[in-house]
Order: sequence, then structure tokens, then C-alpha cells
Amino acid sequence: MNTRRAQILDAAAMLISRQGFSATSVEDVIRESGLSGKSHFYHYFRSKEELGYEVLDRQFERFAERGLAILREPMIDPLERLHLFIDALVAAQAERGCQGGSPFGSLAAELADAHEGFRQRIALVFERWANQIQSLLWEARPYLVEDVDSGRLSRFIIATLEGALLMSRVKRDISVLEGIAIDLKRFVGMHVREQARQAQAA
Repeated sequence: MNTRRAQILDAAAMLISRQGFSATSVEDVIRESGLSGKSHFYHYFRSKEELGYEVLDRQFERFAERGLAILREPMIDPLERLHLFIDALVAAQAERGCQGGSPFGSLAAELADAHEGFRQRIALVFERWANQIQSLLWEARPYLVEDVDSGRLSRFIIATLEGALLMSRVKRDISVLEGIAIDLKRFVGMHVREQARQAQAA
């Protein structure tokens, strides 16, 4: 990617995370990224909306590379991968001092009802995330009870994590997320066959 374009996207992502998309102006992005003026900005992006779409796509790609990659690690037991993924989200939030959280949840809360283009793109992001977890659960099916609905469980996991990230952000308290992460692992464990639980304990 062009270095200047990446610089603009990084500046926009930081501003949107801090103050939201609606409150972030093109002028803010120009100032934060060190551009010389609007003509320079519009050389790379046709509109603020196009910039926002690319920020969202880039944030997900980074999330997929750093976070969702854990879910695809073939040398680790699938349910252990899920635990490591949850732990990684907790560690990342702690590192940020509980400031920020999920960019997808924040944008969904701000724009899902106000901007159809963003609603569709954020819906796709959540779908891609759910598909990754559902694939992991499908891989783990020999360990899971027969009636588990992997699609429904994957959506529940995402909804729980998104809510927990938001709560820890509001309270500025990582222990909120840590506690919910423990409870989420226990809930997933309730869908594991008794024989598999005994084998893991042994």
C-alpha cells in the first residue's frame, strides 16, 4: 500500500476510535496525517465515507491477521485455540487501558441506524468473524454434544465478547472483561461431551 495512503488510514482509524466517525471531519484527518490540504486528501479518497469503508476493511484485516489467526492454528486443539483467542482479546484490552475496545462494535452502535452503507459493511465483518469461529466449532465437533448449533453458538460468543469489551471500556476496569471471559469459557465448556471433559481433566 502507498505509504501516504496508509498514513491517512492510520490517522483516520485513530481519530474514529477516539471520537467516532460522525465527529471526525476530513479536516481532522488532514491535520492528523500531515497532509497539505483537501486536494491532497481527495487524491487518495473520493469522500469521507470511502475513507471510512477502507478504515473498517483495514481494521478487520489486521484483526484477522493478529487475532483470528489464532483460531486457524492447526497444531493446537480447536477449543484451546478458542480459549487463546479470548485471552488475546483480554490482553489487548488491558494493554490499551480499557480505552477503545472493538472498532466494529463502536461503529455498529454509532452508524447501523444512520448509515446503510456502514450497516451493510459492519454486518459483513461480523459475518466473517462468526464464520471463523463456526469453522473452529465444526472442527471441534467430535468433542461437542450432538445437538450444538455451531452457528448460533458462534454468534453468542461474538455478542458476549463485544458486550464485555464495551462494559470494560465504560467502567475502565479490565476485571469486568476478565470475569466475563472466564464465564464464557465455562459456557462453551457446557457444550463439550462428558467423555471429552474427563479426558481434558486427565
